[in-house]
Amino acid sequence: MIDVDDVLADFNGAFIDLSHELFGTPKDVEITEWDFYRCIPGLTREMEQEVWNIIKNRENFYETLKPFAREEDFSLLREVILSKRYEIFFVTSRFPVRGRSVEEQTCRWIKRHIGDSISPLVYVTSKKGALCEKMNISIALDDAPHHIDNLICHGVSVVVMDWPHNRQFVDLPRVKNLKEFFHVVENWDIICQNQTVE
Repeated sequence: MIDVDDVLADFNGAFIDLSHELFGTPKDVEITEWDFYRCIPGLTREMEQEVWNIIKNRENFYETLKPFAREEDFSLLREVILSKRYEIFFVTSRFPVRGRSVEEQTCRWIKRHIGDSISPLVYVTSKKGALCEKMNISIALDDAPHHIDNLICHGVSVVVMDWPHNRQFVDLPRVKNLKEFFHVVENWDIICQNQTVE
């Protein structure tokens, strides 16, 4: 399972840009906590809510996001999907916005970056752990602390996409890109043995 926002797509960057556009907040900030107002100087909780409202009302917002992943990572992802080495599920907890459904916007965005010939398997749920358990998905890549906790509670092995807002997970494999993630997946048995020994 691969999460979408801030793993493949740059949601944080879009939020920061929109906050800057609306309120003049700085663009060069590091997201160190899950709540944006706690780490963007000058952004209050009320202002953050206003940004969320703009996003919810923006037509097909998710299709406008810039990529977070590098082109070489999208190429590798395309190669892995086409080789059928692993069955890749894209699971996101995105909320509805105006326009096409979240699933359709997410599919269209992924296809634009990995190729129209691929039909991505996209699921939208805030209960990622339950979905993965039900579908027998054994390894997940995510960045959100609450999803990481939920996945672990459902017995799913988690690889953390490294962000300052999730550094509390010190005992889990941590990666900065998809190339590193697939390296971890391919060496999963060795990694598990090393963690057991330590």
